Amino acid sequence: MMSSDLSSSHDAWASTPPKATRPNSCCESPNLLGECMFLGFVAILGITCVLLCKLILWLFHIEIDFGQPAWLQWLQRPEKQDVNTWLNGQKSIINFSFAGVSKPQDTLRLRAAANENIALAFNITNSLTTASTSTHKNFLKMASGIINRPGRDWIKLFEKATSTLTAELLRDTSQPLHLAEATRITCLKVVLIDNFQISSGSLPRDSLVIITDEINNQWLKAKSSSEKPVISSLLIHHLTALQRRDPRCLCWPFDQLKPEEILGMIMPQYETLWRVVMVTYILAFHLYPSPTLPSRISSVPECLGTSSLKEREALKLAKEGLRLTPSNKRIYRHTPSSSFKIKADLELMHRHPSIWGPTALEFSPSRFDNLSPLQTEAYLPYSLRPHRCPAFGGFGDRMVTCLVVAMGRVLDTKAGKVFNTEPTKRAGVVDTGRDGLEGWRYQRG
Repeated sequence: MMSSDLSSSHDAWASTPPKATRPNSCCESPNLLGECMFLGFVAILGITCVLLCKLILWLFHIEIDFGQPAWLQWLQRPEKQDVNTWLNGQKSIINFSFAGVSKPQDTLRLRAAANENIALAFNITNSLTTASTSTHKNFLKMASGIINRPGRDWIKLFEKATSTLTAELLRDTSQPLHLAEATRITCLKVVLIDNFQISSGSLPRDSLVIITDEINNQWLKAKSSSEKPVISSLLIHHLTALQRRDPRCLCWPFDQLKPEEILGMIMPQYETLWRVVMVTYILAFHLYPSPTLPSRISSVPECLGTSSLKEREALKLAKEGLRLTPSNKRIYRHTPSSSFKIKADLELMHRHPSIWGPTALEFSPSRFDNLSPLQTEAYLPYSLRPHRCPAFGGFGDRMVTCLVVAMGRVLDTKAGKVFNTEPTKRAGVVDTGRDGLEGWRYQRG
């Protein structure tokens, strides 16, 4: 923020003795006219500067809330406060206490307004995009039914992931594997199989590539475009094609759902999953390999869902991955009775050196052996009540662990290595943005 000290110039002006005026009234009009013209010129210049600045910000997609109250700006700036005060301020944004609201209709409204572009880009109506309490409850019931479904076969999901990754690796052995594409295809396939019990043979690769690419493009448009996004007809077409290939479903009437309803169900899982899985794989198996990693994950996938000591050790892989790559790096809220948008920086909460120490940017699952009270307070990969993610109870950690270990088994460090075709800003730190992962490759041999 830039500030200017106007008080000194004001005092200097005020201390200047007034000039003697002539009683002749005919001399006052020119002075008054000149002052009005000068003030008009200053006003026009000021407006021009503001419009020019807004144009520059729009061209470069820089997001600033002009006129945002000072207390909102202060609430979001860690350098102006001690870490405990700043952390409490961030949590107040997430749980809506900053706005002084607690009723579901109010909290949903503030969240939905901040996610308006996502709703438009995908034409979805779910808990993230609705202000309706009934729609929210119905979606939450449906999502919880999927997540908490008894008898989930983690071994089967693991095998589906490894077979998909193996097929991707062998598809073109003359070229390095495009990691982002392979991860997106694998995650979407596993999510669709888990949610709808679709047979893997009904999920052709070409359709999965187009669907995942379109979802990624639509998300980027929703986050960066100055224009209101519109739903992709190509995305809808290929989702509809999947329904026609395999209308059978043991969980939900897949053939009876609209494509937008399918998107509304899978987006909270798939879209927030693939980046976490890919970055965690790169960090755990390549950039920060640990001698304890093989023993930590040796019981995966058999231990998943058992709540055993072996599972707890394996899930620390996902916990550390979600620390460095939270599914939502920032959580946005609208402020009451205004158009201002405020954000909680979840990524900084998970990486703040005053909270996580000098190794804050390093991948180390063993840090979850004994978190400090402050670290426990700052670790919020599934957000907070009243709208905490339904995957909080263990499902999210298990799914991430299942997919990361599947990648580690197929894309073995002994058989190959990863590299980035695009320059990195800092060694050992992965750009976790959706468009920052496209340069990563896996090369065999």
